[in-house]
Amino acid sequence: MILLVEDEDRARETFARTLQRAGYGVLEAADGLQAMSLLEKTACDLVISDILMPNLNGYALVARIRAKWPNLPIILTSGFLSQDAAQRMSGSVEFIPKPIDREALIATVQRLVPRSS
Repeated sequence: MILLVEDEDRARETFARTLQRAGYGVLEAADGLQAMSLLEKTACDLVISDILMPNLNGYALVARIRAKWPNLPIILTSGFLSQDAAQRMSGSVEFIPKPIDREALIATVQRLVPRSS
């Protein structure tokens, strides 16, 4: 199961559809607080999160996830930061710049979660 965290409805729907077509189960959250609530209730194999969001941004979400689930793979996305900046600020996470290339997204997900969940 993949938890997709994106505050823009249209982007979240598009990413979810892409992941579902690739055979992955997807939970959707509109911000980091909602994501944490879902993680408390459902085991996930991967989190994909935007960085800039209301309520709890991607960096704060990563910190909370690492405190509770240190080995959970995380992919951060942003249209405003470079890969180097995101990795320096977030530690051991993957980064995909926006606009997201669907093939790059699926390839990264398949590398982190080899089997459909």
